[in-house]
Amino acid sequence: MKDNYIIGIIGAGNMGEALIRGLLRSQLVRSYEIIASARRRSRLVRLEKTYGIHTTRSNKEVMNSTDTVILAVKPQNMDDLLKEIRSFANNGHLMISIAAGVDVKKLRRGLGSKPKLIRVMPNLPAVVDQGVSAIFCGPRIQERYRRFAHQIFQAVGTTVDVREERLMDVITGLSGTGPAYIFAMMEAMTAAGKKLGLTPKLANALTQQTVYGAAELASQGEDPKELRLRVTSKKGTTWAAMKVFKQKKFWNLVSDAIGAATKRSRQLRRLRD
Repeated sequence: MKDNYIIGIIGAGNMGEALIRGLLRSQLVRSYEIIASARRRSRLVRLEKTYGIHTTRSNKEVMNSTDTVILAVKPQNMDDLLKEIRSFANNGHLMISIAAGVDVKKLRRGLGSKPKLIRVMPNLPAVVDQGVSAIFCGPRIQERYRRFAHQIFQAVGTTVDVREERLMDVITGLSGTGPAYIFAMMEAMTAAGKKLGLTPKLANALTQQTVYGAAELASQGEDPKELRLRVTSKKGTTWAAMKVFKQKKFWNLVSDAIGAATKRSRQLRRLRD
């Protein structure tokens, strides 16, 4: 291991910071075992003061200081980053990318044949340790590296294995983009409550707890369809609401939205090839 740093993070933005916070809270690593880079010095100063990690504006320093590097830059910045760090990538490196739409083929082309590659699709709830991260390992990745990737991302939620990389676009459309669907639903519920006479504060509170409680109930493992049917009494209030959902083709709308997000993920990936 290089210079006693266990994990390096290039691009310590919101998701990068979430990983830092989660890793420290889970005690997978200690603060002095993390090194992170970012463009803005002010952000680095805040990260160093808040978490006690080592920070740098030099991506070269991150590459030369640790064997495990998380690439947390935005997808549109990945080309420039790969060009910058390619000459520092070696056989000892495990490179983990969380950039949406950047596949292993592109990473390999940009970094060369030496480093081991893993691709991860996390989602926004990772910032409160409630994310779900889909993990795809490149060819010939040893089991210990796969397990280590899961350990890292379990610090900010749950993880799932993905065996076929083509499914990462679907996962981007479903869980990567998924929080926005829930936020849109919450936005609509709150607006309806206000329109029908509730105060904004009360409408918001009721919406938040309803969504949280429903998600908690569904997390117990029962089929969401069965839960919906259980709460839908014949000719009752939920029945009336579901009747409108069916008339407006709510299920088709959600399916079409996820399909559109998946299609866009594929388009963006091809544009970046």
